[in-house]
Amino acid sequence: MNFLSKLFVVILFFSTSYASYAQKTLEQGTVKMEITKADSDDPNMAMGLQAMNGSQTLVVFDGSKHVSVMDMMGGMIKIKVLVEKDSNKMNMIFDMMGNKTWVESELDKAQSEKEKTVAAQTKIEVDKNTTKEILGYKCYKITMTNPEMDGLSIEAYVTEDIKTKANLIQGFQSVELPGFTMEFNVINPQMRMTMSAVEVSEKADPKLFELDTKGCKKMTMEEFQKSMAAMGGGF
Repeated sequence: MNFLSKLFVVILFFSTSYASYAQKTLEQGTVKMEITKADSDDPNMAMGLQAMNGSQTLVVFDGSKHVSVMDMMGGMIKIKVLVEKDSNKMNMIFDMMGNKTWVESELDKAQSEKEKTVAAQTKIEVDKNTTKEILGYKCYKITMTNPEMDGLSIEAYVTEDIKTKANLIQGFQSVELPGFTMEFNVINPQMRMTMSAVEVSEKADPKLFELDTKGCKKMTMEEFQKSMAAMGGGF
């Protein structure tokens, strides 16, 4: 076998090895998501959205439980949400510039009536003919719309090979998706935002499923939502 033949075999080996790993069905693992684009035609809104660019979220999953760890606005806001479906538990640690809040709830009671209404009214259009490969995972396109959210649409690419119910689409977390979202675009008349997977690992660090509630003010979900609404935010 000459040198070129040997080189071809080596390239072929690494190519097929990578493909078989990347497309592996994951029952546990970690996906790092990042806001890769956030902008607006409104100069004032655009200025605020610029602080969102580069914000990352780790999604760690193991069977029926998953935790998302969000780092936003250069670390000014940190949110950790732990969902344990089998035990019907949801815990959240919300850290805004050192002011920490702990919300503990039964999973089926954590959803507000508004969220349940959104989930019931949201229409999902599945287009398996439009595909995209993201980090080695074949994804297909879905489009979400809601009649109560005029002008808003969400275009996403999901994969069925990453087995977790984690949903990072703000306002639509209660919507049951056909797969894990590897990329999504939020489009409305005021703004545009894109969040994409930038790294996938088959490792799930068990320490990330632990909660540090020291120094936290404990609230019910209803109390937390009211406090956020009072600040003009909504969660």
